Amino acid sequence: MELSELVALVLADLSAGTSAAPKVSYAPLGEGQVEVLLRDDDGMGVGFGVDPARSEAEVLCALADRIPDAYVELYAVGLPLVPGTPRPARADVVDGTAVWTDPAGGPWSCPVGRYGDAGRS
Repeated sequence: MELSELVALVLADLSAGTSAAPKVSYAPLGEGQVEVLLRDDDGMGVGFGVDPARSEAEVLCALADRIPDAYVELYAVGLPLVPGTPRPARADVVDGTAVWTDPAGGPWSCPVGRYGDAGRS
């Protein structure tokens, strides 16, 4: 998948239950990294670098780790939540797949990009 498609998967999970929808842009950084910049409607932006040469699961996990921080800064929300708890989920790579997990060690997890349909079951 392209970097923009991976970003869209994370944004879909984070926007479940909110109307927040940042504008996303990309710019080359040094050493092969790409800057992902999220901007709100007022133009405030939060950016970070990712290495698109890493495996798709590692890139998706990095995005799932960093984009929620941007959401907190831009929209004062920290999503997605572990269903039935107030805890924000944590991004991880399990068996080569980027997943949301329960940071408290609970049994819940779901693939990044599937929170809207699998994350609440």
